[in-house]
Amino acid sequence: MGYFLAGDLGGTKAILALYVTTGSGYALVREQRFSCGGYGDFAGIIADFLGDFPEHPQVAVFGVAGPVADGRVWMTNLGWLIDQKVLREQFQFGEVLLLNDLVAVAQAVSLLPPTDLLVVNPGIQVPHGSMGVLAPGTGLGEAYLCWNGTDYTPFPSEGGHVDFAPTSEMEHELLSFLRAEHDHVSYELICSGKGIPNIFRYLTEGAGMKVPADLQEALDAATDITPVLMGQALAKEGEVARLTLEIFFSILAAEAGNMALKFLSTGGLYLGGGMLPRLLPAFDSKRFMERFVGKGRMAGILSAIPVKIIMTDRAGLEGAALTAFLAMKKYQAHR
Repeated sequence: MGYFLAGDLGGTKAILALYVTTGSGYALVREQRFSCGGYGDFAGIIADFLGDFPEHPQVAVFGVAGPVADGRVWMTNLGWLIDQKVLREQFQFGEVLLLNDLVAVAQAVSLLPPTDLLVVNPGIQVPHGSMGVLAPGTGLGEAYLCWNGTDYTPFPSEGGHVDFAPTSEMEHELLSFLRAEHDHVSYELICSGKGIPNIFRYLTEGAGMKVPADLQEALDAATDITPVLMGQALAKEGEVARLTLEIFFSILAAEAGNMALKFLSTGGLYLGGGMLPRLLPAFDSKRFMERFVGKGRMAGILSAIPVKIIMTDRAGLEGAALTAFLAMKKYQAHR
């Protein structure tokens, strides 16, 4: 028996969980959520979580929102530098592993029960076919999985930062609007929590749409206007908020189709992140799939790809926990 720590660290929140190994696998001991804005670094969150708990975890695995290289990651949307060697020494862990947060989500895909998945397109799943994972949150995360002969191996991707490719006059205008402010316009600048305000500003400042007085008042009072716009759109109050989400979903569907083609995701395309389950009242699966398959001669291939929305926000944590459990077995075997 032994203890291990797993975590899912995003641009705004972190979830840490402590597990204990059992005869048949592992079990959750306790779990806690943190707001990243209240901390100066990740170590502070770990220290608060572990506190005076008498049993010290031997292995720790964290899914983090950013590209991991040589055991280090500079979190793209938070500005924290995290080094697994530093964490191992600071907290006296036997082993620490850092994963890209979408790799952690991808690791969990095979663990998710049907109740945690909303089918957008049933498609025809090809056995051992590659799978893609696309997740709008604070940023836009992407990862993919390939069959290695015995099971699936997840791989990281920074595909959310590729060039945004407009396909309509309106989207060309949106691109021009954002280019005036940014050297590089990526899909993340549109298909994410920080992208929704960009679409809204284009509609109001670029396209000249009027903002209702009550909405403007709420926006002026908010420190983060994304939840306000989402709430207004879900309540179907105001054309500008509704159209903001419509554009968001349309461009997200286009990038999901791009990703499915790049990785030939015949095993399925999974949409994750914390935003989508909250936005389902405004989600139109038929319109989404029309944009998803709208790739000319590739439409037939795309229409056969299963598309599912991950309905739980615990996928990243579950993937990190599975990776930690596997690392724990190796660590204990070599002691």
